[in-house]
Amino acid sequence: MPVELIREIADKRLPLTLTNPADIDKLRVLNAAGFVIARLPRVNEPQTRATVLALTAKGRKAAMQDELNPDSLAAM
Repeated sequence: MPVELIREIADKRLPLTLTNPADIDKLRVLNAAGFVIARLPRVNEPQTRATVLALTAKGRKAAMQDELNPDSLAAM
């Protein structure tokens, strides 16, 4: 779930490089929703590497919440 990835990112030093295709897909969602600023491969390119440049204020808020559900993410 993308929320779990936000929490993992919040605990890491940035910039952070991700190489797992599933994590890159989650990062794509988080980037589009404004939770992170990331450098992502184009959709038609191999999904081998993405870099998280920053966690936004919205992303930090999400990382600090104990329980998030899709409705609470949409409300942010």
